Amino acid sequence: MKRGTVLWLVVILVLGIGGVLAYKRVVAKRAAAAAPAPAAGKVTTAAPSVIELSPADLGVAETRAVRRELPLTGQLRPIHQASVRAKVGGDIVEMRVREGETVKAGQVLARIDPAEFQARLDERLATLAASKATWENNERTRKNNEELLRKNFISQQAYDNTLANADVARAQVKAAEANVVLARKALEDAVVLAPWAGLVSERLAQVGDKASPDMRLLTLVDLTRMDIEAAVPAGDIPEVARGQEVTLKVDGFDARVFKGRIARIAPQAAAGSRSIMVYVEIANADLTLKGGMFAKGALTLANLAAVTAVPVTALREERGETVIYALDGERLARLPVKVGARNEEEAWAEITEGVKPGTRIVKTNLGALTPGLPVKVTGAPAPPQPATGGVAAPTGARPETPSAAPSGGAAR
Repeated sequence: MKRGTVLWLVVILVLGIGGVLAYKRVVAKRAAAAAPAPAAGKVTTAAPSVIELSPADLGVAETRAVRRELPLTGQLRPIHQASVRAKVGGDIVEMRVREGETVKAGQVLARIDPAEFQARLDERLATLAASKATWENNERTRKNNEELLRKNFISQQAYDNTLANADVARAQVKAAEANVVLARKALEDAVVLAPWAGLVSERLAQVGDKASPDMRLLTLVDLTRMDIEAAVPAGDIPEVARGQEVTLKVDGFDARVFKGRIARIAPQAAAGSRSIMVYVEIANADLTLKGGMFAKGALTLANLAAVTAVPVTALREERGETVIYALDGERLARLPVKVGARNEEEAWAEITEGVKPGTRIVKTNLGALTPGLPVKVTGAPAPPQPATGGVAAPTGARPETPSAAPSGGAAR
């Protein structure tokens, strides 16, 4: 068979297969167009026609008192803390305290070898004694020459020389006395004392270490007064003032509420932010709180009475606005709202616009909801049944008399 004949047969075969496939697609489209439409009201898998809610999913917008609060968070830290440093250099021969121990003001914490400082003090005392002896001798000579000058037995120049020698000796005594004071203080500084009562939080040196002047040996903290540094938006600062009470909860003390007060407000915003630091002081007489614990609290700015409020969990953010889903008769409605005061501790929020008291709302986040769909409340308690001559209806049996629809417009 010639090559040209083979090519023509292949082309004819391909065209025939394409025609068959095109005919099948046309037949399928005509069959789909002729198929009957689904019956009205029939539930399909594409989208639900009824939203089922349980009573636990629903709540009611209430008229109640709500506190307007400003949330504050931060780490606890002692107000008084200090690094105890060595004032003189030398070998550490004693460290009397460890981390966690309580110390009193003036208690001995550590000792540095005092031998060198004792020897220096002895040397300065000897120098002082020699200076005093010289000055006393020169002073006697001055007094004698003063008497001789009055009797004209010596010249004025000779007396002036004696007076100068006495003045120099007196100055040397004062210098020696100052050196003795410094040597005595160095000897006293070899004993490290607690500056005030507190707890040892760090021990940074051990016996045998070589201490240098200004070296950190210990860190002391006073836990009786704690504070929190919290950032507050600059727009809320006008409502913050010293002395305002703050309610706090601390990690690890879930059931306990701590009270604090605004002690200080920073004079300017923190670098790189629009927040201003405020400092909340907390009394901690029982030393329960420790430095570094995380605290979360709220500053009460105002107490609002008789406002419309909903659970915080009912609020949802959609397309840049705050909304609440509610029951409008037997259907679901989407209500844009404006939120006022929020109380995170009690989990209530004030609604200034969009919802009226008594409105049944969806208080839990159930994911995407479609407004306008019918709502069916499942698991709602059945209304009480009238007596039937002492014969109880079987468990789960439906009553003979028609029941009223559940409150809030649930679908039948």
